[in-house]
Amino acid sequence: MNRSMLVFLGLLLGCDGQATQTPTAEAAKKAPEAAPAASAKGGTAPDMVVATWDAGKITYADLETKAKSQLIKLEVDYLSNRYQTEQQALDQMVMEAILEAEAKAAGKADVDALLKDEVEAKVAMPTEQEIQAHYTMLQRNLRGAPYEEVKDRVAQDLLRRRQSERFGAYFEELKTKHKVATSLPFPDMPRIPVSVDDDPSMGPDGAPVTIIQFAEYQCPYCGKAGETVDQVMKAYDGKIKMVFRDYPLGFHDRAVPAAVAANCAGAQGKYWEMHKALMSNQTALAEADLKAHATALQLDLAKWETCRADPAQAAEVQKDFEDGSAAGVSGTPAFFINGVMLSGALPFDEFKVVIDRELAASAG
Repeated sequence: MNRSMLVFLGLLLGCDGQATQTPTAEAAKKAPEAAPAASAKGGTAPDMVVATWDAGKITYADLETKAKSQLIKLEVDYLSNRYQTEQQALDQMVMEAILEAEAKAAGKADVDALLKDEVEAKVAMPTEQEIQAHYTMLQRNLRGAPYEEVKDRVAQDLLRRRQSERFGAYFEELKTKHKVATSLPFPDMPRIPVSVDDDPSMGPDGAPVTIIQFAEYQCPYCGKAGETVDQVMKAYDGKIKMVFRDYPLGFHDRAVPAAVAANCAGAQGKYWEMHKALMSNQTALAEADLKAHATALQLDLAKWETCRADPAQAAEVQKDFEDGSAAGVSGTPAFFINGVMLSGALPFDEFKVVIDRELAASAG
């Protein structure tokens, strides 16, 4: 296995509303652009006049007020990408050190030989059925290419993803074995005001930490993030209020119908049951699938259908989308932890850093 495995084979973290990028490449591109925004803020007097005309003027303070949400988003992007770049570099350094130590202890010729045994040998080649299912998921990116024409590419993509998952699991095993501990400080992030609206939530209303999640049902990373959400709710039982708001991406044609289906199940007290069913079956969101889920949940189908036909339901989903966009959301999933924004299907540890800080602040 080539050492490029050490960057986790380019795992993606979220569904982007504009383009799909790896976090490493995105961080490298964004960080230099966003940095000047922070320096300009500190070096310009609020009363400086930046535009005039015969009947008036605009000060820098006026400009900042107008562009406030965009400027906050730039600052969040810069700080987040800087932290992620630092964390990835730190992980890389730790990985290289413990893999070298492990290869030596196991009597392997080098790290590549170790990874060949511990990663490649432990991941089976995908079956024909699995390749076809993966082809279905990738059809949009493949631009309609016939299955037989791209079968080998699809199989290799699926294999690489599984090898990446195995490598991640193996690295976690080694971190535990070698008692790895890191303490890279999370940056002080600006808080973005986001309303919980009247959207579905779990956890107590008086919880010291409120997490607002913007996600949708066709984004595979939103489904993956659900595992972390479950882990967060379990680890911080009684201390977190988790709110789910819809953010349907334009290129996912079943995202809005699925969101409406969940909200209308909520009208009968079964929102989270439908939510789980949809997130667990993200490639089965056709009308027949939605009705099958509703039937399985023993909903009153007539009331559910009437609810789904109400234009107010789609309008509510659109409102969530607009509120998310105003707060700086551009892809899914996105989370606001007491207003601190995290983007992507991030691991539990990144949530833990922010949540622990918020809990400490509320207790102090």
